[in-house]
Order: sequence, then C-alpha cells, then structure tokens
Amino acid sequence: MAKLLGTPPLINITPLTEILEVPIHINNPIHPNSANKHKRLGLKILNELSRIEMFVTRIETVGKQEEILAELEKTVSHLEQTLYTFELENGKEDRLENTTGRTLLRRYMDRTGLAAMFPKASEHLGVDPVMTSSSFMEAHLRQMSSINQLVSIAIQLQNDLRLTNHKFIAHQIALLYQCINQAGTKYTVFKGRVEEHFGTVKDLCNASDEPLLTPELQTWLNELTVDIVAEALFSGRPMAQQTPSAGPLSDYINRVSNNDGSDDQQQQ
Repeated sequence: MAKLLGTPPLINITPLTEILEVPIHINNPIHPNSANKHKRLGLKILNELSRIEMFVTRIETVGKQEEILAELEKTVSHLEQTLYTFELENGKEDRLENTTGRTLLRRYMDRTGLAAMFPKASEHLGVDPVMTSSSFMEAHLRQMSSINQLVSIAIQLQNDLRLTNHKFIAHQIALLYQCINQAGTKYTVFKGRVEEHFGTVKDLCNASDEPLLTPELQTWLNELTVDIVAEALFSGRPMAQQTPSAGPLSDYINRVSNNDGSDDQQQQ
C-alpha cells in the first residue's frame, strides 16, 4: 500500500478556476424554425387536400352522410385558416382585406397545380375546373397502395416460412402474384420468378394436411420476397419515378421547397 501511495499519478489534472454553464436546448424545436416555411405549408395543404378528395369520393359513393359532411367541412375550414394564418404571420395583412380563406386557397391551388392533382376537391372548393382525364393523385395513391400491399404480403410470407405447416403458402403466393400485376411495370420481372415454381408449390400444399416446403423451395421463396421488398423500399428511385403518375406530385414538392415568395407577390 505504501508503494502504491508513492506512485506518481498517470495524469495531472489542472484544477478548475471556474465552472462553465451547461447550455440547455430543451425549449428549442427538434426541427429548426429556419426550415423552408413554404415547404411546410405546402405539405400541410397537400395532406388536407388529400383528405378533402377522399371525403368527396366517399360522398359520391355512399351519399351525403352527416358524419362525412362534418369532417369534410371541418377539414376545409382548417385548410382555409392555415393559409390565412400563414399570410398574417408573414406580414401580408394588406393582402387580406376583403379576402377570404377560400379565395386564398383557390389562388394557391391554381398557382401550384394542385387543382389538376385534386379535381374533386377543386370542384368542391369552387376552383375553376381543370380539364384532366383523371386525378394524378388518385392514380399515384392507388398504385402506391398496391405496392404497400405487395410488400406486406412479401414480409408475411417470409415470416410464414418459419412455420412447420405451409398449408396456405400457395394461396399467399397467388395473392403476391396479383399484387405484382397491379404494382406497375417495374415489378413485372417478378412474375416469371413466381410462375417458375408456383405449380410445384400448389401441388405440394394440396398433397397433405400439413405440408412443408422443401429447403429448395423455401430458399427460392425467401429470395423472391427479399428482392421484392428491396425493390419497393430500397431502390433509391426519386419520387418522380415511383409511379407513372408521381411526376406532378414531385414537381409540386420541388416547387414549394424552392419557393422564396416571388409567386405570392404576383398575386398582389
């Protein structure tokens, strides 16, 4: 012990002459306020118009129901108030005289191309009709929904391969094949891979009450589903290439991301 006490320290610590204050950021936002305010507004409007488009579509399908109408008008009111508040917070009070939130919304939709992306919402809001054969957003969301379903089934198949009973695997692969047909041209390459072994899997599943895929078939199905998930989620394609109808959506997001307010000035 005496020898230990006589050993010099490994490092000399300089005594502190003062204690520095630790900076606290608890009240600071996670996302800096300097982020593009036009982009934040654009994404809010995109979300609300999607809801309005959905509500109008439901009304066309099931008729005017009190609950749907209430949600529709609530969403419209919130959207108009969002735009009105944005103008106030950005020092444009002079532009709001004798102007309603609905007028601001119509101008915004015309200027940014949202009127063509949401034709049903546009009609409900009284925006001048845009001649378009179909809704870009409706087509895009429909295809993205098919891709999402394709990924869900692929992941479910990966999990079910761990089971000791593959009785329903053939049925699930049939659903997978159907989703591939609906997911778009980028997924047609997987059709041939399904067709290659589907007949064998179907015969095996019908051969007994508790069938089990062979190791070779399990490897084939696992590799197939892994490739499908990778194509859907990790391809690295830009938004404009996700679906044939994604171009207008991508253009809109790029437009609001780069907006410095010059477009707004044109409306004065």
